[in-house]
Amino acid sequence: MKNIGLIFDMDGVIVDNNTYHFLAWQKLGEKYGIEITPEYYKDKMNGRTIRELIRTVFKDIPADKVDHLGEEKEATYRDLYKDLITPNKGLLQFLDMAKSEGIPMVVGTSAPLANVEFTIDRLNLRDYFVDILDERAVTLGKPHPEIYLKCAKAIGREPGSCIVFEDAVSGITAGKSAGAKVVGLATSHSREELDADLVIDNFEGFGLKQITEVLS
Repeated sequence: MKNIGLIFDMDGVIVDNNTYHFLAWQKLGEKYGIEITPEYYKDKMNGRTIRELIRTVFKDIPADKVDHLGEEKEATYRDLYKDLITPNKGLLQFLDMAKSEGIPMVVGTSAPLANVEFTIDRLNLRDYFVDILDERAVTLGKPHPEIYLKCAKAIGREPGSCIVFEDAVSGITAGKSAGAKVVGLATSHSREELDADLVIDNFEGFGLKQITEVLS
């Protein structure tokens, strides 16, 4: 399929891992006496970089403590999820199909490098992607479109010929602001909350026909 590109967020898209991130935040909050409710997590925390989140949760935190707390949270998440990690339903079949069609693919995520390596390499997915952009690639987090503009450039495609796969409300906004079409995955939010061009539960049954329909 000529001139088409596929852009994937990672958390909630490549893996359905939202529960384990929330549990890790709860553990961190309990340790430091801060309550993090499911509602607060869903509405305020999904789709942002770890540094942004630490500054949001821990008010007036000294700058030299931000990275330490972020690393503590992410290490807890990886420990919770390491024996359970699995690709989202239908993902491998979809990636195989897209690769066989010569469609370039890229990952664009606000996650830190350690989580990217944990996910992509444990699942042996690296060879599917032209590039993988993590939190180091951007200065402006979602909903700013920077990450997805850079992803389109990385695969040599115009944003308007790309589909972004996203689970977060802020990420869907970022994809649309970049000029891409957006497929929302209802892993972290309900279908009704996702203002995407198409909403799916997972990648099962998603193929060339659906790609064409989304881009048309």
